[in-house]
Amino acid sequence: MAEKPLISVLIPNFNRGDLIAETLGSVADQTYENWEAIIVDDGSNDNSEKIALDFVSQDSRFSWHRREQSPSGAPTCRNIALELAKGELVMFLDSDDVLAPHCLAQRCEFSMKYPDMDFWVFPMLMFKGEKENGKVLWNQSNNRKELLRFLELDAVWQTSGPLWKKKSVESIGAFTEGLACWQDVDIHLKALIQNFKYLVFDNLKPDIYYRIHESGSISQGEINSPSKMESRKRIFIAHATSLISAKTDKTVIKSLAVLGSNVVFGSIKVLNTKVANECIRFGYKHNIFSFPFLIKARIIQLMFLLRLNKITLLDNFMQRQLRRYRVESNIGKVVYIT
Repeated sequence: MAEKPLISVLIPNFNRGDLIAETLGSVADQTYENWEAIIVDDGSNDNSEKIALDFVSQDSRFSWHRREQSPSGAPTCRNIALELAKGELVMFLDSDDVLAPHCLAQRCEFSMKYPDMDFWVFPMLMFKGEKENGKVLWNQSNNRKELLRFLELDAVWQTSGPLWKKKSVESIGAFTEGLACWQDVDIHLKALIQNFKYLVFDNLKPDIYYRIHESGSISQGEINSPSKMESRKRIFIAHATSLISAKTDKTVIKSLAVLGSNVVFGSIKVLNTKVANECIRFGYKHNIFSFPFLIKARIIQLMFLLRLNKITLLDNFMQRQLRRYRVESNIGKVVYIT
């Protein structure tokens, strides 16, 4: 690896004209100078392009591209940016998040110190409004394996947390295109299932800020839309298939059942019978779900279909059953102490 390797910062964009200037400005303000920033637009109809091209005109390390292939979405844009990247090292940055000035310098330092890794993970602060409001970490490592926690949807890091070797992320096919949600869970599960070598630097100074948007900006209907439920099913079945093929142990299967039950009960609650039935059948066939789980899921599914959840007593019963198959996430719950 070169003494000061080129780091490619890969940025998908869609209608972030109100925020992308701050994001690109944070890249321009890096103390580390050997970088390129590749922005791939997903068909914006706001002023994103004008703002980005202002940065391109002022600094040739920025470049702007439009997505010209299907499907639409951030995964496709990230993959296009990855193909265009010239750097040996890459990181993925969302167009509403912000880098700390020391981000690339810190990441380069530790990638050089531990060059045999496929990726390195760095701390991220979460904020609303101004980045100075960031007081909590995205998440933090503990004594549980990261693979188990990602399967349980307690994602230990977010998309922008790692710095990757380009060849490593390419080797797993990068982002799965067409996914409407859980894109970061998907790519990191792919890397962990393939036994990538990595290090997590929890004790370093956070070097990136993750923007929390107001909860009212996305409706519950959008969160549970058919496309997102279908994406969750795809992720569950794809990673379950990989883990079953690898003859994984019972501990992993137990965590895989948490992922699957999340999809099953999420689809039951929004009356998405197709997704619920496909996941139930798959999970039971491959011994991820037990027979008692199968019976309980079918009973709860029938209760929702008959709208019995409108009855308070029955709703309380169902909620208790649903909680039994969830693991509490630590995302956004770890206070950062300077």
